[in-house]
Amino acid sequence: MIALQSPEKQRKFICMKDNLKNELHQIIDAIEDEQTLLILKEDLASYTLDQNIDGLTPTEFKELKEALEEVERGEGLQEWQIFKNDLETRWREK
Repeated sequence: MIALQSPEKQRKFICMKDNLKNELHQIIDAIEDEQTLLILKEDLASYTLDQNIDGLTPTEFKELKEALEEVERGEGLQEWQIFKNDLETRWREK
């Protein structure tokens, strides 16, 4: 999209983007409440899926997100119960 614009429009866009980022940094820097910062981080994380979040690689983050979505749909829980029952059975046998 930017490549189709004139060099002058590209510079204006970059300048506007940089100004916006600076304003956001100032707002974040002014927040002292840790809970508010954690909420903001969670909200922003959903918009930065391709970036490294909390030390996770993009693949790990994708797998984590898919696992959470499975739980929300009620999937994957049966496997946990089977695993738990199997573990209890093995423990009792020993």
